Amino acid sequence: MPLVSRNISNLIGGVSQQPEVLRLENQATLQDNGFSGVVEGLKKRPPTNYVAKISSSSLSNAFIHTINRDASERYIVVITNGAIAVYTIDGTQKTVVAQTNATNYLASSTPRSEFKCLTVNDYTYIVNTNKTVAMDATTSTGKVEQAIYQVTQGINSTKYSITIDATTYDFTSSNSDTEAIRDGLFSAVGSPAGITVTKIGNSSFKVVKASGTLSVSASDGYGDNASQIIYDSAQNFSDLPAEGIDGQVVEIKGDAANNFDNYWVKWVASTSVWEETIAPSITYKFDYDTMPHLLIRTADGNFRLTQADGSTYTVSSTDYTVPQWGERQVGDLNSAPNPSFVDTKIKDIFFHSNRLGVLADENVILSRSSEYFEFFAETVTDVLDTDVIDINVSHTKVSLLKNAIPFNTNLLIFSDQTQFLLSGGTSLTPSNVAVDVATEYEALDSVKPVGSGSNVFFGFNKGEFTGLREYYVESDGETNEGEDITANIPKYIPSNVFKFAIASNENVLVALSSKASDINKLYVYQWFYADNKRLQSAWHSWSFGTTSNVTILNVDFIGTTLYLLMQRSDGVYIETIDVAPATVDTSANYLTHLDRKITNTTTGVSESYNAGTNQTTITIPYTIDNTMKLVGASTAANTAGTNITLVSAAGTSIVVAGDITAYDFFMGENYTFTYTFSQQYMALGDQYAEGSRTRIKDGRLQIRNWTVSYNDTSYFQAIVTPAARDASTTTFTGTVVGSGLAGRVNLEDGDYEFAVLSRNEGLTVSLTNDSHLPSNFVNAEWQGYYTKPA
Repeated sequence: MPLVSRNISNLIGGVSQQPEVLRLENQATLQDNGFSGVVEGLKKRPPTNYVAKISSSSLSNAFIHTINRDASERYIVVITNGAIAVYTIDGTQKTVVAQTNATNYLASSTPRSEFKCLTVNDYTYIVNTNKTVAMDATTSTGKVEQAIYQVTQGINSTKYSITIDATTYDFTSSNSDTEAIRDGLFSAVGSPAGITVTKIGNSSFKVVKASGTLSVSASDGYGDNASQIIYDSAQNFSDLPAEGIDGQVVEIKGDAANNFDNYWVKWVASTSVWEETIAPSITYKFDYDTMPHLLIRTADGNFRLTQADGSTYTVSSTDYTVPQWGERQVGDLNSAPNPSFVDTKIKDIFFHSNRLGVLADENVILSRSSEYFEFFAETVTDVLDTDVIDINVSHTKVSLLKNAIPFNTNLLIFSDQTQFLLSGGTSLTPSNVAVDVATEYEALDSVKPVGSGSNVFFGFNKGEFTGLREYYVESDGETNEGEDITANIPKYIPSNVFKFAIASNENVLVALSSKASDINKLYVYQWFYADNKRLQSAWHSWSFGTTSNVTILNVDFIGTTLYLLMQRSDGVYIETIDVAPATVDTSANYLTHLDRKITNTTTGVSESYNAGTNQTTITIPYTIDNTMKLVGASTAANTAGTNITLVSAAGTSIVVAGDITAYDFFMGENYTFTYTFSQQYMALGDQYAEGSRTRIKDGRLQIRNWTVSYNDTSYFQAIVTPAARDASTTTFTGTVVGSGLAGRVNLEDGDYEFAVLSRNEGLTVSLTNDSHLPSNFVNAEWQGYYTKPA
């Protein structure tokens, strides 16, 4: 029975649900409230910090969006059924002024699943994905019954005729002067009933009918080539007279050799030019009430909810104009058609290649370049590089597009079963844009994908659970791959995931679910690459309170700070977690681990000492839901890290014995870190080799003792539970030394050995920390006796 040992090189592999004999050496059976950092190793997760209470009402179905405008202005937007609220990230509510009928767009019984937002500078675009976009019933100016008669050539001794409403008027020229010929025929016409005839220019006159339909034609003795009528159309632009009727609209029909047949022009008297215009009597603008709405940060630091309708508003005696969705200003319904999102529902909004984009049905629609409110063509006589892009995805499957996210230099677009790549040149234009099928992976449309560097993470359905893929370009630079990063935890992340948040600098992703059993949990993924090799892929969970008193409504990272909106028993709170490495308390060399952490100087905290009872009552800014703890800070007249015994803690009051009004201290909810090692086996090969080794299940392995290496650690417990036997617990405690301003928590580095004395089969070994003190684990090792099978 030789003595054997095995080294577990690190503890940052996260949880695995594979058979234990197949797991990597650094993977665990359970990890809750830990943090798997490649720099610091495995540690107790950072605590949540109380920021502010923003509501006394439930917001359990609200849609929540974070605005990261700049380092000094960051906001949280909360959309509920028919209402909107905005808060700074420190919890200060801002005033939101709503334009008339604007809140109607927010009507929804399930806002969390029906709204999407995009912030670009001071504008946040709000999309109700259940609202059908429509055109406004208003139409362009209708056709006016008017025409221009023009003498195009002066031919001597030639009869010129005009027929107006079946009456023909003639004049025979006596010279070749076009003006004289015009004047002669003008006199011949006179003043027909209901008709106004007026000279324009040197060779034309206009004919206008007050009511009814005008019928007019011209003829001449020169083969009808010496005169013409410009009524509602002309074959070519060159056929138009040098001067027209102010506001007259004429269709240029073109010819087969022309690439821009059928466009419309209008004579503008103020500039004396024919300008391209819109056809008469057609719809030309969106119904603003059905288009995405704007949340505008106004000059006074507050907000305005409005349709993008060009309306004006006043702040401090200064008028401001709201942007307006562009109108159809040229062409007709064929040459300048409605964007394909009209009469359907917009499913996502995004920003790509200096264009605002939306998804609708099977179409991708991008605004004009740099003109984010323009979705109609600027001209129909040419295709400009800056023009609107409206492209349909081509596939054998029905591919209703749900989400879009930038990917490298392209746009990655998701339908339920397919991923498409929208690509183009250095500058995206209508002539170089293309959408191609990239891959065929099923994807959840209930949670928007998130990007980190050149990779994208998206969810997919696993029945009662959720899977995630990491989408990236292979080393060949051409192949796109969506690797299942949950392959080893198929039944870990619950269904109903509705939010991903990512801290790219720290390689941390969190997933949030609305499943009833998991509303108080975050599922955390940490990864690390070096030399294009994945060296870490770790899943684990964070728990907060219980499902009866905590619902996590939203999570978003700003830098390395995770902002959480928490529904507590008495309302909704903003809390934060800082995931940056080596985070410590102010004026201390350690971090106090208490959720909802506050100090004696936090706004809303007050102290009152009663000499008669010799007790200090502390009032805090939130209702107590879970076990509270009060501990000394590293400043003032107290011992750092010392647990201060509570007499009572209920409601918003904490009572302690004695006078502690001169103390500095932390308060918050206790939470427990738990890490359970995978079952251990003998293994072939070098125990220090990279990756997994072949395990040996045969024979008998009797583990004698276990050692964990730690650093900057003050407290933890090791719990050994053999099969069919009671658990045994050993405790490591760092010494609390010093007092007053010199007080500090003693942080230890070293190895901690504890007895196991059990066979490996059915053995459970766990590390826990239910204190406020830190614990960091580097690696582990065990020793035992192994007997080969006979």
